[in-house]
Amino acid sequence: MTAAALRRTGAAVLVVLAGCAHSAPAPAPSPSPHHASPGATATPVPVHVTSVGNGTAATILTEVKQGRTLYTVRASSFDADSAAEAGGAGNGSFVDPEITFFARDGGRTVTDAPKAVLTGADKSVLMTGGVRARSQDGNVLHCDRLRYDGQTERVHGDGHVRLQTPSGLVLVGDTLDGDARLRNVLVRSTP
Repeated sequence: MTAAALRRTGAAVLVVLAGCAHSAPAPAPSPSPHHASPGATATPVPVHVTSVGNGTAATILTEVKQGRTLYTVRASSFDADSAAEAGGAGNGSFVDPEITFFARDGGRTVTDAPKAVLTGADKSVLMTGGVRARSQDGNVLHCDRLRYDGQTERVHGDGHVRLQTPSGLVLVGDTLDGDARLRNVLVRSTP
């Protein structure tokens, strides 16, 4: 996760730079990019972020792709590490997350689960421990695990899949593949 992607409100945040020692003297300032020697490259610094909400405010993260919000995560806490390689995409794990996925057409689906892991490189989310999702259209999904693919902006559920539509139609199976709005889905059962 990039530092720009980490946004929170009303939560305590602890940032620890990897490799820092309490008694070590501060390093000499590095030259600015305008005065760097030819061929020199900047080295990204790995960052570890821990955020814990309180009784009145959750910790919040919003993931954006090309100026459009993909999802917003509200959780009681999270731990995240930035990557040390170029691009700065890292990973984060969330406790008791409520994730709102935003479809390209503006529709949204609100999900919750005991745990979630985000991967910054591809903007994917894996929710585990029993997932509940409700689309703004009224479709309700239950499954053991749900993966959101940030590249395709589609969801993939597995384990005890049950999808109910507002009209009362119930689809039961082993896997689900569909759009983030849960409007166009395929539910499969393994023979």
